Amino acid sequence: MEMTVYFDGIYWVALIEYDSDNGYKAFRHVFGKEPKDEEIIEFIRNDLGILFEKYDLLMTSTVKINKVTEHRINPKRMQREISKSNHKPIVSTKAQLAMKEIHEQLKCQNKVTKKVRNEKEKNYRYQLKQKKRYQKRKGH
Repeated sequence: MEMTVYFDGIYWVALIEYDSDNGYKAFRHVFGKEPKDEEIIEFIRNDLGILFEKYDLLMTSTVKINKVTEHRINPKRMQREISKSNHKPIVSTKAQLAMKEIHEQLKCQNKVTKKVRNEKEKNYRYQLKQKKRYQKRKGH
């Protein structure tokens, strides 16, 4: 898992990228103003687990990565990689693709739930209207 906090021109944003059994996933959390260390730690302790549970239910199929075997890395090489990662752009296209796919899936889920909710509301209004008509006919 990798979390990057950056300023996108308007807000401070945390980009969370991680590899799960379902593949590579990425999502972002908007902090708003510049977060203090305590706010970031609180986000990691409280909200990050909820986000993982929420997004683990979604299946990502288009973005797959190759697993790299873990081995001990030379400290100088690690330092070079860290310095190289500091110079690369923050939002990678792989992360953008994963976020877009998750967004589309959430959109589809919300569309279905909204349709069910509207159908229930429509049915409720119809029943209310029928009840009023019955009461009117009854003379009350």
